[in-house]
Amino acid sequence: MPAALVENSQVICEVWASNLEEEMRKIREIVLSYSYIAMDTEFPGVVVRPIGEFRSSIDYQYQLLRCNVDLLKIIQLGLTFTNEKGEYPSGINTWQFNFKFNLTEVFRKLLISWICRESEGSIRQAQTHC
Repeated sequence: MPAALVENSQVICEVWASNLEEEMRKIREIVLSYSYIAMDTEFPGVVVRPIGEFRSSIDYQYQLLRCNVDLLKIIQLGLTFTNEKGEYPSGINTWQFNFKFNLTEVFRKLLISWICRESEGSIRQAQTHC
């Protein structure tokens, strides 16, 4: 890790609908000198698991991630800016964009996934025992 990343402190700005335009203006200025961007995303979690055979555990993990990202909506996106030397800009250098999050919708999808999994098990049982 470059020394600059350790020495400089991160200053994080929370972005909501109310300050979106103002923070986007700041980012448009920062990116001119600090064009290296690290990105982090947050999703509600794991609500479904892929079924079937997989070539490897890596393939299973990829499918697990893909299924959940496809099904769920992002709840937060983080962007951190540095220059080619790994130095942060002074002041704000990380923006966390917060998206609308509906917990009821996540639970609904979780319930549907559970019902589907239970149905899948019943169907497999019926196929092997009938």
